[in-house]
Order: sequence, then C-alpha cells, then structure tokens
Amino acid sequence: MGELTQSLDAFGPWDWACVVANLLAAFIGIYALKCWRNLPGKVEATTISVSDAVMGLCTGLLAFGILFGVVTQMVMQSFSTYFGIAQAHVFTAAFSGQLAAALAMLGMGALAPRTLDWAPSVATDEPMSAGSPILQALRGFSVSRVLLGLLSIFALGLATTLVWKGFHVAWEQLFLSGWAGQPPADEPQEIVDAVLKTDVDTWRFLTIALAVTIGAPIMEELAFRGMIYPGLRRLGAASERHGRWLAIVITGALFSAAHLSPSAALPLFAFGAFMCLVRDRYGLLTCMAIHCCFNGWNLLWLKLAPNASTL
Repeated sequence: MGELTQSLDAFGPWDWACVVANLLAAFIGIYALKCWRNLPGKVEATTISVSDAVMGLCTGLLAFGILFGVVTQMVMQSFSTYFGIAQAHVFTAAFSGQLAAALAMLGMGALAPRTLDWAPSVATDEPMSAGSPILQALRGFSVSRVLLGLLSIFALGLATTLVWKGFHVAWEQLFLSGWAGQPPADEPQEIVDAVLKTDVDTWRFLTIALAVTIGAPIMEELAFRGMIYPGLRRLGAASERHGRWLAIVITGALFSAAHLSPSAALPLFAFGAFMCLVRDRYGLLTCMAIHCCFNGWNLLWLKLAPNASTL
C-alpha cells in the first residue's frame, strides 16, 4: 500500500490523463465486448488439410521460436564491439529477426497457401467469401472493426490486470504468513525499461518504435494467429464442440509464455486468445492492425506518463 501511495504522489498531469484515458477506453470496451458477442455469424468448418496444418504449425513455431532468435543474435554479433552493443543496435537486430521470421512465414504461405490462414472463418451475410484469402481478409478489414477489437482488448486487459494484482497481493500475504512460496516479482517487461530510458528524439527510440509497433505485431500475428492457431484448430477438428476453443486456449497460453513476463501473463493470455476470435471473424489483417495500434498506444503512454503506465 505504501508503494502505491508513493507512486500516486509522483503522478503528474500526463499520468492522470493516462489513467483517465485508459479507464475510459476500458469501460467503453465493456460495451464493445457486448456488441462483439451479439454479432451474427457462424464459424465454418476448417478446410485446411492435416498436412497443411502440421506444416503451418511447425513453420510458425520454428520461425518465432528459433529463426527470430538466431537472426537477432547474428545481427547483434555483427554490431558488437569491445565495449558491447548499443541499445539502438539491439532493437535494430530485433527488427531484423522479426523481418526474417515474417518473410519465412510469408514464403511458406506462398509455397503452400493453406499453411498461412489469412481469411475470416465466420460465415456472415457479407460478400467476403469470394477471391483469394488475402482479398477476403482485406474485405474483412475496416477502421470500425479495428476500433471494436481494440476497445474490447482494453476491457479485457484492465479486468485481467486487476485479477493479477489481487492474486499477487494475496500471494504476498500468504508468503509473509509462511503459507506459500515467494511470488514472482510484479515487474513490467524488459522492453518497458528500455523505452523509459530512451529519449524520443534519438535514433535508438526509432529502432524501438519499429520493433514494437511494426515488427513484433506482424511477426506475432503471422505466427500465432496465421499459422499456429489455424493448425491447432485443424488438428482438433475431430471434436467439433471443443476443438476450436481448445486451440484458442493453447494459442493464448503459448502467446503469453513467449513473452516471458509473469506479471503480464494473464493479460497476455487474454490478448492472445481474443485475437484468435478476431482472426476468425475478420481475418489476419485486422489482427495485425489491432496489434500495431495496441502496442503504439502503450508506447505513447510510456513516454507521456511513465509513472501511471508502469503502475
């Protein structure tokens, strides 16, 4: 409680503006979630073959889990000097790894089109079923749909963050009483510290912005919602009732685990799972746009209101 009081004492005008803006977005997001639930449409049976599903699943996992890291490390080594590596080069290397992973997945999608699922899979009255999968995803894209998904994520993010904070406080009390082990540190992701220490008018911040708002959303959506989720859904298609939801839960869990942040694990799970629903309804391009906007929103507030955005 003392730490919270100290944080609030350090708040400035932008910090309070951040709190108000995010709470307002989250409360509007509750209505957006209600609208989302009431949208018409029925999820169609997947048409991906088992072999395509396996290839897509493996490509997504390998591109995100291995290729991204390997290329990032190779580029970092090329920038390394006797004094180490500059932060700008770290994020240049990360962006290079993101680009390499994205190109690998796009390449597999070009060679075997059904391994990368772009198109919506919810049947509606809209004429989106004709044309290539990318064209269908383009038809499913609109600013209003991006806004609807973004607001819904704000609501889910606030709810899951509050659940985590409450759980963490209870765990700490149990630990102090000797009833449980020590809880994980309730700390923000490492990228947050890098953003806070970097001035906006520097080359380093530009590399961070590219990696966070462009590279990461595109690579992660191609991997998790474009390949991994459709692959898991197809492999679980034998269970018409539970297969899709099991794929959503597993994808959300993988997405959360990949970010290596215990304090953000629950919000990241909700984000990753909900984006599977967005992909099903509107396609992969809408997922990418929502992800880019969400990361950009958080990056903006980290610079304008560092105390509130890291609370």
